[in-house]
Amino acid sequence: LVILGAGGLVGARLVTKLVDQQEFHVSPTQTVPLKQIVLFDISDKGIPQRSKSDPRFVVHLGDLTDKATVLKALDPTGFTHVTTIHLAALLSGYSEENFDLGMKINLLGTINVMDCVREVSKTLGAPQIYLYTSTDYVACYNEWNQTHPVTEESFRLSPVSYGCQKACCELLVCDYTRKGFLDGRVGRLSAVIGRPGFSNSISYPYTGIFTQPLEGKNYDVPLPMEVPYPCSSLVNNCDGLLFLASAVDGTALGHNRVVQLPAKSFTLSQIWTAAQAVAKEENIPIGQIQCVNASSGATTVKEINVCPVVDCGKAQALGLPMHVDLHDIISDYVHVHIKKDRPDCV
Repeated sequence: LVILGAGGLVGARLVTKLVDQQEFHVSPTQTVPLKQIVLFDISDKGIPQRSKSDPRFVVHLGDLTDKATVLKALDPTGFTHVTTIHLAALLSGYSEENFDLGMKINLLGTINVMDCVREVSKTLGAPQIYLYTSTDYVACYNEWNQTHPVTEESFRLSPVSYGCQKACCELLVCDYTRKGFLDGRVGRLSAVIGRPGFSNSISYPYTGIFTQPLEGKNYDVPLPMEVPYPCSSLVNNCDGLLFLASAVDGTALGHNRVVQLPAKSFTLSQIWTAAQAVAKEENIPIGQIQCVNASSGATTVKEINVCPVVDCGKAQALGLPMHVDLHDIISDYVHVHIKKDRPDCV
């Protein structure tokens, strides 16, 4: 199993789950021993310490766009199956600021990875599973998508470079699969709220409105409080991605290999209310919020241009876990990132 982007938010949580996993599905009915887990990233900064005590984990550091580096990480020698979960990406705000770097990492890097998986598939004599992680930001922000739930079939024409790059990759995964080069699946994620620290993405206020006050800081909210925004759970995403990469029969996906992972739409008001409730339950001092003009926000994209509702029916039909609960998302953040660092939280 190869995790590309193992030091990121989702990657690091996946690693902690895999520590206790000894077998891995390569089809709905077949499991094999999980002999090696390759953790690939540009640096080892975010890779969990727990993995370092397990000899199955091997860390590879390098450039996603370098073919020799990626082929080394995917080396099939001694294995019958190589499953790749591709999480690595340059996030939306950074891709908007630096178009060339976004193209290099998000589009050309992904093509490089797929070409490497294609070579591994040829070596092993069968298409190998490749799970690409995408975003609901691929959808066109048009009148139809703003007034109807976005599905995997909805028109793609993102208003930002990041979404356009991801949309290109979604299409290529489908075509590489059609050609028999790999067994591709696309896990399309909505905003993963609960990221520690700042991230330059349009969704950050939907995280910052609870992470910053729960850390005892005041937070300036640069977006309208009553606009619904599709949000997802880190825990459920990890479970869903592992399920999609292993226990789903690729033929059940059809030609369109994209699956929107479970998400629910929340407003900033709903998130703030839930954050206050969790703080009270957990006996945590909480900061305050105030609404400010969007122009003063720290993110590059300063107005909401993400479609308000996504349809997760395909994920449900395939049997993916569907648990997206706002209270549980915030509680998870508290227990993972707050209570271990603050002596005033009891």
